[in-house]
Amino acid sequence: MSMEKTKTPNNKVFSSVAVAVIIVVAIIFFFIGYVSHVPSKVVSVPTSTVKPVSFSPSSTIGVYDGPAGMNNSEHLIGGDVFAIPKGATNINALDTVITFFTSVQAQDAIESLGWPSIDKGTTNSTLPTYNGPAVTVNYYDDLGVSASATQVMENELIPEFEHLYPKIKINWIQTRPNDITEDIEALVLGNDVGATVIAQDNLDIGTLFYAGDLMNITNASTVLPTTLVPSMAGLIPYEQKTYGGVYFLPYRANIPLVWYNVGALKSLGITPPQNWSQLITMGSKLIAAGLGGISMQGHGGASTSTEMFQWMVQAGGNPLMFNDSGDVAAYYFMYNMSAYFSPAYTHDYWASYKGLNNNEYNFFDYQWPGSLTNYESIATTDTVVNTLSNGTTLYNTSAVQYAMDSALQQGAFFRPPVAWLTEWNTLADEAFTSIVTNKCGGTCTISSIQSILSTQNTKLYKYLATTYNTTYANQYENGVFTPLTAA
Repeated sequence: MSMEKTKTPNNKVFSSVAVAVIIVVAIIFFFIGYVSHVPSKVVSVPTSTVKPVSFSPSSTIGVYDGPAGMNNSEHLIGGDVFAIPKGATNINALDTVITFFTSVQAQDAIESLGWPSIDKGTTNSTLPTYNGPAVTVNYYDDLGVSASATQVMENELIPEFEHLYPKIKINWIQTRPNDITEDIEALVLGNDVGATVIAQDNLDIGTLFYAGDLMNITNASTVLPTTLVPSMAGLIPYEQKTYGGVYFLPYRANIPLVWYNVGALKSLGITPPQNWSQLITMGSKLIAAGLGGISMQGHGGASTSTEMFQWMVQAGGNPLMFNDSGDVAAYYFMYNMSAYFSPAYTHDYWASYKGLNNNEYNFFDYQWPGSLTNYESIATTDTVVNTLSNGTTLYNTSAVQYAMDSALQQGAFFRPPVAWLTEWNTLADEAFTSIVTNKCGGTCTISSIQSILSTQNTKLYKYLATTYNTTYANQYENGVFTPLTAA
């Protein structure tokens, strides 16, 4: 990973993590990147930066945490949270599982899979003891099936846990997020939960939360490592204030980064933009030079609305409302930036990247590292560099991990676990199509964008009133629902 760790001798570290990191470095896609600004809380720079054997500008991709927004530089956190279903038994054993997998040593191993560590301690976490009865914990997980995931979970982390806690066995159940929801609902309904813990996508956990199927795990939150990234640790008091308890805990984070073709920008004598104004300037220069321009996740569906959520937050808006001043500003900026979009943007989504190598586009704003690591064959065609502001150059996994760490330090937020995010996604995507793709039927103005977004606000209000009740819809209109942030 991108930070050196001093390990405590009496806490066994996973002996095969180093091997796993080497394997992952060999198979995943990571590039040469450039971080455009030093984060407010400085991320440690690795001492070892080994230059790749070959260097080809045409296949050199940069990565950094992206330009600052109009209002802030906060990043949307994807990924998974831990939760315990209502009616679960052997709570001490379940708390032990959660504490282990959020520890520094476990997060180091998880980071090798392309997920930034949520725990930035420099020594191993102190793990609790377990004196309860022997138990098998059913651990539902939507991590996905891959050789690297199996290597880290089944061959490293779970065996290490069971070595430390011989009275607790883990039955690791890999399945899809919606299948987790269905299984847990059935278990709760049948009073048959038993010793069960779940790691589920933060977008899907809302269904179980609002159905009353999750346990208040405030006690578990008190034994989490004290070295969590501030933006992660801050979510716990937010939950307590908003929901009257803690029902899910941060576990695996995926955070969007900006990717670009290093050779294309160098050919124009420009560096990665540090703010939205510079982003527009860069786009105009790329197009004027006859090069591929900017792309983003304009494919439609959840990928587009997810990206717009972050843009609206960075403009100071509350995306859930659609029509406050920050939301309008974000859509207006996106409309203006679309003049410099590559045509590819209409089919790009959260697994796109290949256009960076063939001049289809030269700047992708934003994309998820956790998605790109699924495309292991890219390692045969791409090189990766990250030149920091102090002149240090990072390569491959170090480059990407530094960018992820930097993004987390800038500030981060979750979407709230409301059960109607799918409806919000649909309406946000409709607005994107009207404003960015169809240009408001001609030319967009602030007024026309405001009108479109106000219509989406009204549609969502009516949906909530019909699906739930008027009281709930009024809570929405009064701004009760906001992004979950440590701020």
